Amino acid sequence: MDNLSLDSRNWKEFFLEDVVSINGGKRLTKADMQFGNMPFIGASELNNGITAFTCSINESLDNNVLGVNYNGSVGFAFYHPYRAIFSDDVKRIKWKNSLHNNRYTLLFLASMIGQQKCKYAYGYKFNSQRMKRQKILLPIQPNNTIDWAFMEAYMKQKEQQILKPTIYKLCKQLIVNDILGGGKLLCSNWKAFCFTEVFTEIQRGKRLKKADHRDGQTPYVSSTSLNNGVDGFIGNDGSVRRFDDCLTLANSGSVGCAFYHQYTFVASDHVTKLKRDGLDKYAYLFMIPIINRLSEKYSFNREINDERIKREKLLLPATDKGEIDFAFMSAFMKDIERNILNTTLKVFNERVSVNKYKMGGGKLEELPLM
Repeated sequence: MDNLSLDSRNWKEFFLEDVVSINGGKRLTKADMQFGNMPFIGASELNNGITAFTCSINESLDNNVLGVNYNGSVGFAFYHPYRAIFSDDVKRIKWKNSLHNNRYTLLFLASMIGQQKCKYAYGYKFNSQRMKRQKILLPIQPNNTIDWAFMEAYMKQKEQQILKPTIYKLCKQLIVNDILGGGKLLCSNWKAFCFTEVFTEIQRGKRLKKADHRDGQTPYVSSTSLNNGVDGFIGNDGSVRRFDDCLTLANSGSVGCAFYHQYTFVASDHVTKLKRDGLDKYAYLFMIPIINRLSEKYSFNREINDERIKREKLLLPATDKGEIDFAFMSAFMKDIERNILNTTLKVFNERVSVNKYKMGGGKLEELPLM
């Protein structure tokens, strides 16, 4: 089921006590708490409700459960797949139908309960009796029973939507860490080079007012820090500057943001083209996190003008002769890309294999790793 929508289902009100079991936590004072590795769940709205770690154990020990604050940060609900103990300010909630107690249906339930927190406050607690009689909306099937399959599929869809950009950011951070950390360990000879030594072409884009933009399909790159610097798509032909296979550096706005563009694009006057003939994309990508550090010394009120950029220097790997080691930069990034792709393919293979096995499809032929 792709692109699931909340509007695609019928909904029905249920009293919480009719669909979930509600159990209390157990009071544990700071004086009696012993430090350990087990999460202690308190009435906080931060850190998934975890307020401490302890080795103390009592009858509130639970897992695969929601912790719902009835005191303190009233109405906040968090899912706990791990073993934890709960304070007396937190209620433990699970579905009465134990077959459907999993992370996805419980996360769906947490969002439904969270919709009610505006009704409650420190002076109007979400106590057991009020919790039992609290109504929540849940999706239903044509026979008016809870649509467990929809809740699970919808939350899995949400998880994928969240994971995709998160994985992308983590991969970018991995590259940054490797270049600024691991890269220095692999290449012991680093040297400062002027921008004019690194790039053979340094050219600012051309001003194009919003009112003069014409609809089209050519990326328009400006000083945004999002979407690889692409601020829209235009069809202008005359009085613009087109570049390709180069870096852009935001000289104003999001000052210091650098992006690589393998495609043809139109550049605004808020970005500067950085190009070197014969350089491949991997060497360009290597330099991006290093160039981005310029944002530490520039700002909206101190732009990177043409004169300043010529005086700037980049710390880059150097050969024994003291020249820029573009070959090392390219090989390093190819290795990083290969490692990321191999890890990603392995995870995807495992995920697809598990899903197909559950659907009775038998063994899945693995995709080849690089």
